[in-house]
Formats: sequence, C-alpha cells, structure tokens
Amino acid sequence: MRHIPTRKLFAGLALGVLVAASACHKKPKDDQAAAPVAAATVPLTLAASNPDAQINLTLPEPIRLYPELHARLFKEGQSALTAFMDQAHKDRAQNSADGIEEPPYYHSIVWKIAAQTPRLVSVFSEEDDYQGGAHPNHTIQTLLWDKTTKTEIATKRLFKASADFKAIDAYLCHQVEAERSKRAGEPISQSGTGFACPKFADSRLVLIPATTGGTAGAIDALYAPYDVGPYAEGPYEIRVPQTLLGDVLAPEFADQFGGEAVKDQALSDPDAE
Repeated sequence: MRHIPTRKLFAGLALGVLVAASACHKKPKDDQAAAPVAAATVPLTLAASNPDAQINLTLPEPIRLYPELHARLFKEGQSALTAFMDQAHKDRAQNSADGIEEPPYYHSIVWKIAAQTPRLVSVFSEEDDYQGGAHPNHTIQTLLWDKTTKTEIATKRLFKASADFKAIDAYLCHQVEAERSKRAGEPISQSGTGFACPKFADSRLVLIPATTGGTAGAIDALYAPYDVGPYAEGPYEIRVPQTLLGDVLAPEFADQFGGEAVKDQALSDPDAE
C-alpha cells in the first residue's frame, strides 16, 4: 500500500468530512424538499498508511441500497480510523523515545450484510486492531436497520418485553461447549475456562436468511475472542433456530421470520486458513 505522510493524510480526511458536513447542512430552497443522501458520493472503502499505522474500512456494495445507513457507517468508520492514526503517531513517538521499537499499528473495519428481510437489514463488522503487544484485538459490532423508518432499531425490539430466554441461554452455553470441545478434540466445559456462559439478551445478534422467501430463517449470536473463551480459541458463532425463537419474538416482527435458514454462517470459518 502506498504510504501517505501523516499531515497530508489528515488534511485529506478532514477536508472530506468538512465537505460532507457542508453539503449536509446546506439549506434547501423553500419550494424543494431536502435531497436524500446521495449514495454515489459516499465511498465504500477507505485505506491509508504511514510509517506509524495502516487503516482500512470496507463496506459491502449492497449497502448503497440504504443511503442513510451507508453514510452513517462510512462517517463513523472514517472518524474512528482518523483518530486511531493520530493516536498511533503519538504512542509510537513516545515509545520510540523510551527505547521501545514495535511494528506499525493497524486497524481494519469490515462491514458485511448478514441478512435482509422485507423490513429489516442486519449488518455486522469485524474489526482487527493492533496497538502493540502479543496480538491484535478482534472485535465484532452488530446493527439492525429498519428500512421503513430508515433508522437503527435496538435488537431487543425483536423480542417480547416479557420474553423468557432461559431455554435459549442454556442452548447457547451448550453449543459453545460443543464447539470448543470439537476444536480442542476433547471435552471442555464452560466452567473449566473461567468464562461465564453467554446470555442471549446481551449477545451480538445477526439475522440469518432463509433459503427461500426473503425472510430470516434464524438468529446467530456472534462472540469475539475473550467473550466466551480465551483469545486463542478465536470467535464463536452460535445459531439459534426458529424452534427456540417462536415464543420470544415480538408480534411486530414475527412476520420477518420463516423458512429454513441457509447453512452459511456470517463469520468466516476459523479453521479455513
């Protein structure tokens, strides 16, 4: 990747933010409604590097169908990565002055669409963030978007206010143990790891598409390293089938679910490499 001097990089990023802000705050004519966000003007990627850090932001092509979501994810990612590069320069300068030599930092944010239903868009990101140390941090974000209101909605709205998640919580814990034991080649209980069993209501959730009909066929709970086990175990993705969801779904969103879920998972296979 071509290296860009820090001063030029930040000047370019800041100019982009200022131009976008100016366009957003331009007052429309009295006889015209405010123009919608122009998806074509918002990039899908951002990449830059200098001697201190490398950054990368990637958004999926279909996100252009939802201009407000597209603009939000790009703006938030750009802001976070710009701040990261600024902090990387300061930290590495201080470390160098203290006689500590370390590789350049890096931060990558990759957003993907997990599923789309007639009303909802479920997206998630995987982030790799290295700021020195033995290994990078790997984190996951999820977001649920309402097409009708063009706004984010809390995932908990998918479920009844009085929903009892005990059965789903027990299922999640059992599935994490089963996956861990499969990876290790021997039985390992959750209690033996020192990590608590996950709670469905507190998990990062994404919709999984059904094989037909454009509905969601399941919900997957995504866990980054350290969420349910040590870093070396990597991320976990646990599928919650509709047979467990029927009693907890809110009537408002029940029609967004139906059919058999696709076999593909949202996260890449940790054993694929």
